[in-house]
Amino acid sequence: MMNEITIETIDQLLVSHIRSCRKAERTLHIHNNAYEIMLIKSGNVDYFINNVTYHLTRGSLTFICPNDIHGLFIKDDTPYERMPIHFEESFAKSLSTPITDLFSCFHSHKQEYLCHLNKKQMAEYEQYIDTIIDNLNEKGFGYDVRVKSCLLMILLLANDAAQSTDTSLGDISPKIIRDTISFVDTNLTSDISIQTIADYLNISRSRLSHLFKEYTGTSLWNYIITRRIQYARKLLLNGGSITATCYECGFKDYAHFVKVFSKINGVSPGKYAKSIPAYINEASVSKLIL
Repeated sequence: MMNEITIETIDQLLVSHIRSCRKAERTLHIHNNAYEIMLIKSGNVDYFINNVTYHLTRGSLTFICPNDIHGLFIKDDTPYERMPIHFEESFAKSLSTPITDLFSCFHSHKQEYLCHLNKKQMAEYEQYIDTIIDNLNEKGFGYDVRVKSCLLMILLLANDAAQSTDTSLGDISPKIIRDTISFVDTNLTSDISIQTIADYLNISRSRLSHLFKEYTGTSLWNYIITRRIQYARKLLLNGGSITATCYECGFKDYAHFVKVFSKINGVSPGKYAKSIPAYINEASVSKLIL
């Protein structure tokens, strides 16, 4: 399979309140069209986000942008409880105002991917999540308004928490994983291979591949390709041409770049680039269909 990092598309809004006592296999995935906020209430859980791994504790609130590589590593059978909410930008964009950008918690949180809620904030977040779930299940009069009202309050709460807490957690990944990812980040646009990384780290290629797959649940090469596509999106958003973006991201073959980009993002690089201005302008008038 070309891309072992699962691609999950969200239809407007997905809200869950999950309780489990089961250890899970390590896997990574991306949401190619949605943001995600997730509250951890309990459990022995590590969380991989793009290039770092955090150990989550009660009250940890994570921020995931579209196409961020992420995944929960549930380490044992300790009961765990989490409350994720996924939503397309167009679904929530109209909730922001010229004064209040509700997406700022995703884009300006000190290069961190999480913050921490206090006991009162956790209770509020849980109430909003459960209210959304109840309204989506019952679909009574005005349920769509109540759902968006709760999402608004969740985003306000998340921004307040992101601005008021100073979370500085270290990367708990094993050293070989940290060194591998650091090398990839530094040389992402260069002509690198698994062998060049292994040589740099003074480890055999097979051993490196095995350790990376065992830790992340995906192959090192698929991780590199997905990181390159993340960078491609950034270049296109900044006005880069498709051809220049292809080669600047480390791809040697234009057709392969288009194929991989289209698979991960759901649209070709050309359609993605053309949609950028229209998407921004049209987001605030998107219709609500629940």
